[in-house]
Amino acid sequence: MSTFDPKEHPHIRYNPLMEEWVTVSPHRMKRPWKGQVEKPEEEEIPSYDPNNSLCPGNTRSSGKVNPQYEGTFLFDNDFPALLKDGPAPCKLLLHREAKL
Repeated sequence: MSTFDPKEHPHIRYNPLMEEWVTVSPHRMKRPWKGQVEKPEEEEIPSYDPNNSLCPGNTRSSGKVNPQYEGTFLFDNDFPALLKDGPAPCKLLLHREAKL
């Protein structure tokens, strides 16, 4: 008998967010595919789109105007999930989280 490998053998895992056990069957990814394979449509992408808020010189949803960049450009996220100067969570919420 072989040694258990979680990347090869079926097993169950606990999902704490859903509070349930789930079955994992990684070996099924080795099944051969006999279905139809579609050729992707070739799409002509314009070098500039006046309606795309990330194109050079266009205004973003935050009101900032993009510089006239010609290569790779790093954008600040206008709607980040975490805020730099957000308030601290209340003590009640922290206590509840610690019990989970």
